[in-house]
Amino acid sequence: MKNLVYLYFIALLGLSSCASQKKMQPEPPFIIEGPTSQKWIGGKEESGTGLEVILPITQIMDENISFQQLYFRNKITTVKKAIIEGQRFIIAKIKTEKTPMPDIIMHLDPRKEVGNQPPSPKKEAAINFPYELKDDEAVLSYIEEDGKKVKYTKISGIKEKKPLIYSSKPRN
Repeated sequence: MKNLVYLYFIALLGLSSCASQKKMQPEPPFIIEGPTSQKWIGGKEESGTGLEVILPITQIMDENISFQQLYFRNKITTVKKAIIEGQRFIIAKIKTEKTPMPDIIMHLDPRKEVGNQPPSPKKEAAINFPYELKDDEAVLSYIEEDGKKVKYTKISGIKEKKPLIYSSKPRN
C-alpha cells in the first residue's frame, strides 16, 4: 500500500511537469536576422540602467501575429512592434532601476540621528525563468491569428553592441 502511494505521487509529479513545459516552434511564421542587444546607462543616478534588444524581422508570413514577451538573460519583458524606415522590428526594453539612497543625518549628538533608518537587505523577487539560455540567446513568445495558444521560438546569435552612455550634462 505504501509503495502504491509513492508510485501515485511520482506519476502525478511526472504528469504535472510535462504540462508546464513550454515547447519551442522549430519554424515560426517569421524570420529574424541580425538581432542585437545594447546596454544603456543614464546620465543621472536616478535614471538607472537597462538593456535594449532589437530583433529585425526580414520576412513575415502572417500579418496577424501578436508578439508577447521576450525571455533574455533571466529577465522577462513585453515587446513592441515598430516600423522604422520600412523595416520591421521587435523591440524589448529591460530596465534595471537604481533606487537612490535616502539621506542620513550624521551628527555628534546621537539623539539627532534617531530618524535614520538602518539599511534593509535587498530582496529580489524570485522569477520562475523557464529556460536555460546562453547570453546570446532569447526566447520570443507570440500568438498567431487563431489567438488560442501562445507559441515560443528560440533566437540565437544576438550580438552585443557597445554600451550607450548618456551624458549628465544638459544640452544647450
